[in-house]
Amino acid sequence: MTDRAKGSRRSRSLVRVLFAFMLLLPVPATDAAQGCPMCRETAAFQKGRAVDSLKRGILVLAIPPTAVALGLIWVTWKRSDRFAADD
Repeated sequence: MTDRAKGSRRSRSLVRVLFAFMLLLPVPATDAAQGCPMCRETAAFQKGRAVDSLKRGILVLAIPPTAVALGLIWVTWKRSDRFAADD
């Protein structure tokens, strides 16, 4: 096996490991945010419109990290195709 083939296999393996790691990132070990007493009490005493605003705020805060993660996955996927063409 040539050095180039070894490097290609290594890069594919690295891409697979990184992809698997990125899939596991959104899995929380615990729900730490739910344990915050101040946040829980504030949310519990809110009226209907404030609760809707809180839910929308959570959604808005989730969009940028999701977009970054999807962008990284897309770039990795596109670049892995380029390396596969070199074989």
